[in-house]
Amino acid sequence: MKLIRVIFVFCLLTVSSLEALADEQIASDNPKKITMVMHEYRFEPAQIALKAGEEVELTLINDGKVMHEFITEVLQTLSVAVVVHGIVTETLGVAELEIPPGAQAVLRFTPESPGEFLIACRARSPKDHFKEGMAARLLIR
Repeated sequence: MKLIRVIFVFCLLTVSSLEALADEQIASDNPKKITMVMHEYRFEPAQIALKAGEEVELTLINDGKVMHEFITEVLQTLSVAVVVHGIVTETLGVAELEIPPGAQAVLRFTPESPGEFLIACRARSPKDHFKEGMAARLLIR
């Protein structure tokens, strides 16, 4: 009788885990996909508009000849999946992402709070990227 009870509990836990996984998979199947390209010394597009609560897949491509940074305060408190070279890393908060020339990174996250946020590149080689105008806006409604 104990064996049947253990098997039943195991089956319930397995079904519950699969349902949770299916719900998670459904939520991440259709994120809003955006591509931001980094050039010397600008982001393209210069403004991104998102909805609070809507999952986003942001692809960052460094099309320049020098390393660029992606810095924005909105990601510092969110759960973010970072994909680089096909390797996914789940992290709580991203303060800064450095992307070498010719490389790309993908960020998956769900913005929570409305607001207007600065996106900046603070790299200083060969000159100060931010002072050269490498900034963009992230609008969350």
